[in-house]
Amino acid sequence: MKHIYTILILVIIIQSCTSNSEKDKLIGNWSVPNGLNEFEFYKDSLIVNEWGMNYINEWDIDQSKLYLKPIKGLDSFALKTNQFDYRLSTNIDTLFIKRETDSVFGPAILRIKSAFDYQLKRNYLTIDLPTKQDLVKEPDSSVGLNIYVGYNKNKLIAKSDDDRHLDLTDIKYFAYEYMARTKQGIQPSLHYNLIADKKVKGAELDSIRSILKQTTFSDIFRVYTNQKVDYNKTDWKEELVWYGRME
Repeated sequence: MKHIYTILILVIIIQSCTSNSEKDKLIGNWSVPNGLNEFEFYKDSLIVNEWGMNYINEWDIDQSKLYLKPIKGLDSFALKTNQFDYRLSTNIDTLFIKRETDSVFGPAILRIKSAFDYQLKRNYLTIDLPTKQDLVKEPDSSVGLNIYVGYNKNKLIAKSDDDRHLDLTDIKYFAYEYMARTKQGIQPSLHYNLIADKKVKGAELDSIRSILKQTTFSDIFRVYTNQKVDYNKTDWKEELVWYGRME
């Protein structure tokens, strides 16, 4: 009998270690790319932010199920269910969830490592910034509009924060629209924050600069990184401050 108890205790310990190991894979910050659904996994709680509403849950998982117990909020994920199927990518950076009654998984939920990572994933891009020393802070004398030049599945993309276009179509009109949303409002001056991957060829960048300079605004601030300015070390919801050089 003592031998049986010993085996049972060992089985419970192994199951507990397995559960903790699976939970460790999810601990961190996650978001749907549009930012409307955010998930903060902690060891003892899961905070879900959906359309500005917070839901706090106790949670646990096994190798295929996610179990939630609401602590604060109407119900888990604003859905009347406490048990979900989940799937995690092999590199542990993409999570898919669905209710047991659903036939397909919901949209990809991406792991967010920093504010810069969040910015890129919202735009479905990868950008490895070039390095330079002696950088200056983005000028605050004019409104800065981000222009991203990076890759999506090895395809070069140049775009702004305008979700309606995956290129620089109507960039002039979006510049005015963007300024109108800021505290400063519409001003006679604006600069473009050129956030470009270091592998982009000079001729390709020149073509993008030409498009930008055909608008009413022509000031371009090229964004760089270095050991002192590491955007990957920012908190995931931190407001990014760009450093670089005016061109």
